[in-house]
This record gives sequence, C-alpha cells and structure tokens, in this order.
Amino acid sequence: MTNSYFSPLITIENPDKTPENIKLVARLNDSLNYEDETYSFFTQENYLSIVHHWIATPKNKPSFLTTDQFDAPLEILPWFVDKLEFFRKPSSQGGLPPQKIATDKELVGGENIILGRLMNAGNARQEGGYDICNLDRGDHNEMSSSYARIKFSDSLLFEGGLLDVWKELASKYKNGSL
Repeated sequence: MTNSYFSPLITIENPDKTPENIKLVARLNDSLNYEDETYSFFTQENYLSIVHHWIATPKNKPSFLTTDQFDAPLEILPWFVDKLEFFRKPSSQGGLPPQKIATDKELVGGENIILGRLMNAGNARQEGGYDICNLDRGDHNEMSSSYARIKFSDSLLFEGGLLDVWKELASKYKNGSL
C-alpha cells in the first residue's frame, strides 16, 4: 500500500545555506541533551519547516551533516501551544481523556495533525517527550514511506527553551509579524 501525501516542501539540506525564499525564524541548540544538536525553524511561504540537525561522526569515516525535517502549515504554531496546554490538563479539568496518549487527528491549516506523548523521546536519559505527526506530509527521508513527524524531549521543551521559542513564534504568527 502506498501512502498519498501532499507535494513536499523544499528539503532544507543545509540549515546554514537555504534558498532565498526560505526564511530562518528561530534556532535553538539542545544543550541539555546533545550539545551538537540544533532545531532550526524556517518559513516557506505559509508553511513551517523545523529542521533537526547535527554532525554525525561515524567511527573511521568522515563526519557529515544529518538532518530531519518536519513540515506543517504555520497554523501549527498557536495550535501546538494550545494543544500542549490541553494535553497537560487533568481530564477532570477538560484535558485529554484518561487512557489516551495522543490527541485525535485535527485539521490544522488543511492538514491532519496529531500530538502524542512519548515514553522515550530518544535522548540519552530516555526521558519522555512529545511527538507531532503530520499525516498529510511524507517524511523527507527518501528511505521512508512514513508520514512527517518530529519529537522533543520534556527537558528540551520545558527547561531548554523550546516552549518559549514556540510561544514567541506563535505570538508573531498571530500578530502577522512572522
């Protein structure tokens, strides 16, 4: 079975050298978990591209830049801030229902998005985190047939400044200054 996705956005192969029509709007180093890993936020017209990038250094081979890219409509900026607040509320106060670890898919800027809780966000401490999935966009990795997704550890989100960056971008989006 082949998944049918929207046309891909431009793949950002080098976050320091992007085409003119792609604008860097924020960059955050994950110094709490991996000093050499960075998340760069770009706009591509009415879309947000988040590129997670780092230098891979294989044993006995030359180092190289590796990237993961997540794309979604810009409306995801305020949606994520609001949805994270909903996600973290107790169900008794109108939050996520008991026994659920992900939201239902929601149409955000015309694309189906899910926010999920992760038991292991992939850092060395194997701490929890969150995962955003865009069911209408394919992964930029040519070897993958999966949908686009990006994950963040709790420490990066709440202690490392990612939520602050996200809130600032959401505010700029809402007031038209992004």
